[in-house]
Amino acid sequence: MKKKNKKVSKKIVITRIILLLFILIWALIVFNFSSQNGEESSGVSRKVVEIFIKEETLADKVEPYVRKFAHFSEYGLGGVLFISLFSTYEWTDRKKITLAIVLGIWYAGLDEVHQLMVPARHGSIVDVYIDTLGFSTGVFSMLLLIKLVKR
Repeated sequence: MKKKNKKVSKKIVITRIILLLFILIWALIVFNFSSQNGEESSGVSRKVVEIFIKEETLADKVEPYVRKFAHFSEYGLGGVLFISLFSTYEWTDRKKITLAIVLGIWYAGLDEVHQLMVPARHGSIVDVYIDTLGFSTGVFSMLLLIKLVKR
């Protein structure tokens, strides 16, 4: 059984290239954040918290949640980018979702292994779960948006 040779439009090829570049930039940003030693990473989170909370005891309590939300958010963006790329292919939704989430879990795990090699950082299975939840949220949110726009 032969597959039909479908010609891919120039617009789709350009869209794919742009999305691949965005995915590469996203992966490099995540890698860069994970390359920060414990003090640098904590300092960034602390600055964000101190914009909104001046009282030190409360800031100490809020900072870990800000860090976890940062994990969730950065991986949410990754999910959006991957499902956007995969939506340029004529694949089933199941294939798009499965491939995107598997790649998200893979990169989250790789990111945590990378952190094991950074001074004053540690890898955390909880962070892999948070990253995966963020990635999955990005995937499903973007897929829903794409379907709504197509209607």
